[in-house]
Amino acid sequence: MKNLFFLSFFFFVFTVSAQTNLAEKVEYLTVRVQYGKTMAGYKFEVYVDIGTNGSHSLSGQITNVDDKVIISDDNGKYVFDSDIDLLNYFTKIGWLVIKTGEIDVLDQHYYTYLLERRYTK
Repeated sequence: MKNLFFLSFFFFVFTVSAQTNLAEKVEYLTVRVQYGKTMAGYKFEVYVDIGTNGSHSLSGQITNVDDKVIISDDNGKYVFDSDIDLLNYFTKIGWLVIKTGEIDVLDQHYYTYLLERRYTK
C-alpha cells in the first residue's frame, strides 16, 4: 500500500511539474565586448546578438550601430556604449548571466556574456 501511495504521489508531482514547464519559454542572447585604447583612454565596442530567425522577444528593438547598442522598448530609447551599463539593463528586465568567456575571431579578442531569460507565455 505504501508503494502504491508513493508511486501515485510521484506520478502526480511529475505530471504537475511537466505541465508547468510546457508553458515556460527560454531565450538567450550574447553580449560581445572588445576593449581598446585611444588617446583619451579606453574604448568599448559592444554588440548584442539575438539570432536571425526573428522569433526572439527583442526582435526589432535592438540595433548595433557604431560600436554601441541601441534598445527601443515601451519605456523609451536607450543607447549603451558600456558593457556594464548594458548588463545592468538586461538584469533589470529579467535576464540572467549564465556564462562568461573570451573568444578570438580573426585576430580580434572579445569578451562574451551569455544571458538567459525564462518566462511563461
